Order: sequence, then C-alpha cells, then structure tokens
Amino acid sequence: MTKHILFDCDGVLIDTEIVAAEVVTRWLNQQGVVIDTETFIHQFTGKTFSDILALLVDSGKLAPQLEIKKAVAAMDTEIRANMRPISGVEEMLASVPLQASMVSNSATDYVLEAIEMLGAEAVFGQRVFSAELVAKGKPDPAVYLLALQKLGLKPSEVVVVEDSVAGVSASVAAGLRTIGFLGGSHVRHGHGAKLKALGAEQLVSNHEELQKLLQQV
Repeated sequence: MTKHILFDCDGVLIDTEIVAAEVVTRWLNQQGVVIDTETFIHQFTGKTFSDILALLVDSGKLAPQLEIKKAVAAMDTEIRANMRPISGVEEMLASVPLQASMVSNSATDYVLEAIEMLGAEAVFGQRVFSAELVAKGKPDPAVYLLALQKLGLKPSEVVVVEDSVAGVSASVAAGLRTIGFLGGSHVRHGHGAKLKALGAEQLVSNHEELQKLLQQV
C-alpha cells in the first residue's frame, strides 16, 4: 500500500532545469569549454553542479585549480533569481492524497525556498532530503535510501515523481516505483523513452495528468 510520495524538485515542481542548463552552459563557455545548451541538457540534467564540474575537471576540460564551491555558488545565485513554478503545479499539490517529501540534488535551503514559493508548506513541512546529506547525489540512490530510512518506510510504500535520467536512475536503483514527469521546459523528444528504459513505470506529460494518476496510487 502506498503511504508516501517523494517528489523531485527541479524539473518536476520548479521549472529551473532549462534555466540551469543555460546558466551553466554560459559559464562553461566563458571557461573555454565547448558545449551548447542542448548538449548540456542531454549529458548533465539532473546531476549536481559540483559533480558536473568535477567530471569536467577530471576530463581535463576545466582547470584542476578550479574553486568548485565558489563557481557553484555563483551559478546557484543566478538560477534562484529565475525560479518559477511549472504550470499547474499548485493545483496538483493542493490535491496530493498522501504525505509527501522532497528528494533533490539541490541544496536544502533552495528546496525550502521553492516550497515557500509554491505555498506548499502544508504538503512537505520540513521533509526535505538533499544530496548535501549524502556522499553522492543522484544518479546514486543514496539520497533516496536516506529518505526511506528517516521516514521509516519500505520501498513498497513509496512512489516517486522524477523528471531526469539521473533522478530515475537513482529512484529505481533504490527499488522505488517511479513516475516519469515530462512537463518541464527542458524535456526534449525521446526523453520519455529514456525514462521508461531506465525503469519508470508510467509517464505523465503535465501536472493535470500527474494529479489524476496520484489519486490512484
């Protein structure tokens, strides 16, 4: 029996994945990395900025002396200034039939800010599980396993809503039933097929479809 819903934040509730892609791509171009927004979306959406920069340092595309925390903080500030809800999210959250938590690769304070912006404090409370709390962010399942542990729930009692390859990889690896959400502006043709191939059991195109599906879980 489903007792709890775990929502990703960016790309599911907040439409910042496309903003993040544009901001980080622009910063990387300034550092001499040849990459465009579409390539960034396909390769990196859903990963933490720290992991992305570390990967590029390891591959020699960024300088080894790069101050990753400082660079991430600057990008994060710009992205926060452009936070906006995905269409229909307020109505969907108002009808959530079960207790819910947020499980995100973003910083805890950012997620709490998003919850406040959405007016969703009654839905989530302080139940935020961030990649800051574990050794590795998504696609590693650690943050989902932490959520299960802290909430005292079994995998069979949870359903997840995720939008990214990294997110679905993480939730499926944690043994969780996962809904793939395709309503973010960063979603491109063929993305749903990727999420299904990774183990997403169902796909929804917008929050109206998600609202109806969650009434049935």
